[in-house]
This record gives sequence, C-alpha cells and structure tokens, in this order.
Amino acid sequence: MANNGTNDYFISDVDDEVVEEDYDIIAAPVVVVPEPAVAPQQPAPLPRTPTREERLETSLNALMIRSTDIQAAALVSMDGFVMASALPEGMQEDRVGAMSAAILGLGERAAAELGRGHLTQVFIEGEGGYVILISAGERGVLTALTLADSKVGLVLYDMKAAAAEMAAILG
Repeated sequence: MANNGTNDYFISDVDDEVVEEDYDIIAAPVVVVPEPAVAPQQPAPLPRTPTREERLETSLNALMIRSTDIQAAALVSMDGFVMASALPEGMQEDRVGAMSAAILGLGERAAAELGRGHLTQVFIEGEGGYVILISAGERGVLTALTLADSKVGLVLYDMKAAAAEMAAILG
C-alpha cells in the first residue's frame, strides 16, 4: 500500500497508481413517495368471560332445547334459592325453589333412614305429569316438570348430563 500524496489508498498486488476518472454528476430529481398513513392498531378487546350465572342459564336453556318434553326447569340451591330457571309465565321461582328444597330434604332423609344410601334423584308422578329432581353436585338440585306422556327415560338422560355440567360450573 502506497501513498502517492493524494490520500488515495488502494490495496493491490500491482504497483500503485493514482486513478483519476472524470465523473459527470447528473442532477436527477429526487422523488419521495410518502408512506400511507397507518392508524395505530389497538389490540383487539379480549372476549368477555361469561359469568357463572350466564353459564348456568346457558346450560339450562340447552337442556330445554335438547329435551322438548321438559315444560319447566330450575336449578335450585340446597337452601331453596333459585340459581337459574326456565319457568313458564305465572310460575313463581321462589315457590319452585322452596318446594324443590323441601322435597329434596325429605327424600334425603327417607333414603338415609331406610338404608338406601345417598339420594340421587326424586321422581314424582301426578295426573298431569312428572316432577323430577336430580342432584347437581353437592350444591344444587335440578328440577324439571314434564307432561304425563313424556319419554321419561330421555328426560332423565338429558337431565343427568345437564346436572353434571351445572355441578362443574358450581364447582
């Protein structure tokens, strides 16, 4: 590498030469293309998690859709308070809850006193149809009312599935 006094430095295997070239500078217009304005993206809102009450109502409504023989249904706490219901006009929630708790309490006592073990369901047949109560875990009971000509086996099948789902929601 040699310095010929022009401050041009070249690395090569041959003798160093000063390279002088004529450069013609051509003035060309500079075009600046603006980028399209992009609105700042906000993160998509997270979907709202349904409340426990909404999940219980959804499960109860699904039962009513699956089993068209069920005229009315309610999920009742062991104390007789309604947690979710699908009752016809004129049927009072508090009465359904109180009666369900009373029937359940009497059924549990009868099953225990008569050596039948833990109560799993209560089945009442009347002239106009059936009242069926099924345990929904340790914290609730699922009550359904059907017509006399209902397919009770299918109703029980659907109720057991719904009661298990509701028991999981209640925890």
